[in-house]
Amino acid sequence: MKTATIIDLIVDSDVHTQSMNHIIKQQHISQRMRRRLRNEGIITVNDEPATWNTLVHGGDHLVMKLIPEQEFSLSPMDLDIIYEDEHILVINKAAGVLMHPTSTVRDHTLANGVLYYYQETHQHYDFHPVHRLDKDTSGIVIIAKTSVVQHAFDKKHTHFHKSYDAIVEGKLPAVPLTINWPIGRKPGSIIERCCTNEGKPARTDITVISHNSINSSNTIVYGSPISDSNTIIGSNNISDRNCEQHFTHVQCLLHTGRTHQIRVHVSQLGYPLAGDDLYGGHLDYIQRQALHAARVSFHHPMTNEWLELSADMPQDMKDLIQ
Repeated sequence: MKTATIIDLIVDSDVHTQSMNHIIKQQHISQRMRRRLRNEGIITVNDEPATWNTLVHGGDHLVMKLIPEQEFSLSPMDLDIIYEDEHILVINKAAGVLMHPTSTVRDHTLANGVLYYYQETHQHYDFHPVHRLDKDTSGIVIIAKTSVVQHAFDKKHTHFHKSYDAIVEGKLPAVPLTINWPIGRKPGSIIERCCTNEGKPARTDITVISHNSINSSNTIVYGSPISDSNTIIGSNNISDRNCEQHFTHVQCLLHTGRTHQIRVHVSQLGYPLAGDDLYGGHLDYIQRQALHAARVSFHHPMTNEWLELSADMPQDMKDLIQ
């Protein structure tokens, strides 16, 4: 029987005698999870079977497990692990990988791969993504190993400083940009979003890193890094009279987390992501949206440690700018 560890702790040595309920209430656990642990939990104290009515003492080793509500199959996957501890797993997700199974795709998603990794490394955890990336967006994904950790992120209102590398079509002017356009669902579509006054607030800060061109033979003919004194005002037309395809490498800092936020904002600006055919980009040079979650920093919800994590841009994006 497969189980997932929810609680694994040593009771504080200062504790004389306490009820199981009192100990669990101190672990940042939601009411729903406490009910599940009470009704369905597999509990041990010092490796001996216990119940919700068992009293615990200082120094006791308390473990609580649950049978997962939804089991996913296991799929071997070459995971690029950026950071891991007993609470969280941070992965540089490859483009083309779904976050979790859907009604039509049951295997080879990130969830399947992470659960396989847990099995191979003898870890009894479950898959609790703290945030999500689109299938064709690469980059950093944070996964809580237990629902307790996931709840701690929510309860502490953890703020994530998230920065993306993106490559847009055309020569975006090399001046700092702040986009404050609300985003909502596009009428008639369940997938697409659009900028609309009826949408939710969305802010993206954009910094231009370089301008680059590729000629018709797929050779980069120039690349100009941007400095404060090097402002280039260009056209958002993907090609000029010399059949060069122009791209701009930008860094996007998110202040909100709307669905497709960067994709929608740069498209509305007139500079769609390269490869993002859903929002006006072209597939001539890259077969997916050129978007990569490159950097994230936050306070760890369990240790309060400040973490700054990064993931290199994948090769298919580098090929457009190097």
